[in-house]
Amino acid sequence: MALVVPTAASTYGDSTTTEGGRLRKYVLAQLRSDADLEWVSQLRARLVKDELKYADFRDARPRLRTEQPLWSRVERGVGQASIIVIDPRPVEAEIREAVNAVVRGDPNPLLEERIVTEACASAIVANTPIAYLPLELARAVPWGAYDLLANMERFTPEKIRSRIGGGLRSAQIFAARAHALFDLTGTGDNLESTDDVFKSPLAPVMFAELLATSRSFDQESPTTLPVLNEAANEIAFALQRGFPDWAEARETPLIREVTSRAIDEIQGADIAAGWARDILEVSDPRSLGSHFERVWINGSRIK
Repeated sequence: MALVVPTAASTYGDSTTTEGGRLRKYVLAQLRSDADLEWVSQLRARLVKDELKYADFRDARPRLRTEQPLWSRVERGVGQASIIVIDPRPVEAEIREAVNAVVRGDPNPLLEERIVTEACASAIVANTPIAYLPLELARAVPWGAYDLLANMERFTPEKIRSRIGGGLRSAQIFAARAHALFDLTGTGDNLESTDDVFKSPLAPVMFAELLATSRSFDQESPTTLPVLNEAANEIAFALQRGFPDWAEARETPLIREVTSRAIDEIQGADIAAGWARDILEVSDPRSLGSHFERVWINGSRIK
């Protein structure tokens, strides 16, 4: 049973990918439960759909633009989203350069591609705030004794990947969700990257917000959930020494997957993710900042 503070807020996320084959970008959009979501039901009714999907919205976009009041509400509503992008290209390019220096002249290009892909997936996981979490927590909240070595092995990139499943896509999904946990609306506005929370003197306050925010994602990768929830538990146990009165047991996990069919927040996140993907297909990732409230690229905040 998870040991975390009672949830005070919720977020809902949905995702998509860009074009580009093996190195396509993974795009996760996240909306808070306190966002203005009236536009979702209005848009669903206008499109005569039981469930709002970006493909339907994209096809109807030329017509919807002529309906200025509704279009303005949609633009404002979509703009409330946080966008988390995992782009493997810069990671892969750096790893490929290093691998080429070692295996120069290797007659087996397939083996080289496998080495590069596996290293890229591991690097993407290693770049999340969840990797090596016990060590980071020991630095951020050094209260009393903490069984660092016993817990460290569960949060190495290799162990995480063994639990979530192999492959680059699994690593991207996990990384996006891990960064999304650290998309904090309070003092987190001062973070330049998601792992900056561990260096901040306000770390306990930001961890409290993290633990008070339940996260729901559309059904896609259930193997990521145990690792993410164990990370939340690890944070909660570390903070319990400093805040012994507010930690309590929860019957439901902090991070979960749900079906989008009856949840306006996830349907809204689907529209936001598709909108962000279309921008990424033709523009630099930094251009997302003019459309969305918060934007993270590979864990670094650009807005």
